[in-house]
Parts: sequence; C-alpha cells; structure tokens
Amino acid sequence: MSKSYGVGLAVIALAFSVHPAHAQTITLLTEENPPFNFSQGGKPAGMSTEVLNEMIKRSGVTARFEVLAWDTAYRRAQADKDTCLYSTARLENRERLFNWIGPIATNKWVLVAKNDFKAPMKTDADARKYKIGVVANDAKAEALRAKAITNIVEFGAETQIPSKLFLKKDDPNYIDMWASGAYTYKTVAEKAKVTGLKIVFVAQETPLYLACSPRTSEDSFKKLNAAFQAMSKDGSWKKIVDVGEKRYAK
Repeated sequence: MSKSYGVGLAVIALAFSVHPAHAQTITLLTEENPPFNFSQGGKPAGMSTEVLNEMIKRSGVTARFEVLAWDTAYRRAQADKDTCLYSTARLENRERLFNWIGPIATNKWVLVAKNDFKAPMKTDADARKYKIGVVANDAKAEALRAKAITNIVEFGAETQIPSKLFLKKDDPNYIDMWASGAYTYKTVAEKAKVTGLKIVFVAQETPLYLACSPRTSEDSFKKLNAAFQAMSKDGSWKKIVDVGEKRYAK
C-alpha cells in the first residue's frame, strides 16, 4: 500500500476483465486508495489504474482487475500465479518478494490530527511521543517503524481510523495522529463521516509500483515492463499522472 484507503474488513468482490478470457490472464489486484486506485461505476479507476490500462493496451497482455482489502490483496500477490499488486511502495523488506515495474505514481504520506492539535511537528523525532493509527501491513506502518516511530495502533481498514482521534485518551484505541496519504485522507474521513482534521506533518514522498508475484509469466512481465518504459520515454506516463494530480489535489 501504498496505504491505504480501506473498505472494511470484508473483501470487495469486484473484478473487471479488459481482454478475452480465453487468453493467459494476469490478475491485477488493487485496493480502494484514491486517487491512485479505486472502484467507480463497477470498474477500477484512478491515476495508477489509467497507467496500467495504457500498459495493457500497449503490451497486448490479457489482464483482469480485482479490488480487495489491502491485506488480502498483499497476501495473494505473493502467493498466486500470474498476479500483480498496485499501487505498492517498494520497501527494502519487500524487494525480494516481488518483481517490480515503475514507479507508476508517487504518493505523499502525511500525519493527520484534529484541528486543535498544536504541538510543533518538524522532524520524525517529534512524532515518536504520539500514538499513530495505521492500516495493518500497510507500507506506512513499516516506514514509521524504520524511523523508530513505534507507538503504532493498527486497524483492519483505513475508514476505521479517523474516529479514533476523537476517543478519550485512556481508550486503548485512542490515537493522536493518523498516517495517511495527502490525496486520500479527506476522502477517507468523509466516508467515515469525520470532520475537523488537518495535516500536521509530511512524513515522506513515496514512489509507487506494480509489484508482481515471482510466479508471474516472464513473458507477460517483460511485455508490461517494456510498455511502461516506452510510456516513460514518450511522455504519456507523465501526462496521465499530471492530469490525475490536478484532478484530485485538494
């Protein structure tokens, strides 16, 4: 994950094929994480999805999309044949778990708190004294721990997190801050019916990739990678991302 905009503990049974079913098919797993990837009108959408659609078109690879809860998608992408996951942060402890294409987009990770949060937040060290809510197995949790920020509370879905900022401090689920994406936190908060939040710290900018299971067809992987490299060279990748950022920036 990029991180992740959760959809609850239940898996979304949304699948969409973009080529005939009789050909060898690559399964592209993703989550509800706008503006990079999300479901819209029964189909996957978002900046990263648009990049993937163009890669599929150019490569001639047969592919089908599934939108799932992040934890489920992450486990399947490691275990299943001919399966890839996006949009995925390329962390050191993930490097050998997947074969990588990208970056297909860049996410800005932030710490979000209530509007009345007034403590200065200038460095990573300033965050270590606070309880921070994250999605289980999300890259943001791993990145925070790598910075010695360990006072973390994990949740199954991101929509569960915003309301925890408003609990009493002696509640075990109380958090001071929430690790989310700069593009996505408002959408997540709106879905959770929570208002009165602000960004208090920009933790990092993180490139996002298509991460493919090592059991993915070598031929399909090479074709997808070649398509992405061509898009990077001719400027079409940047155009998709630039348009998406303007559309979704808040």
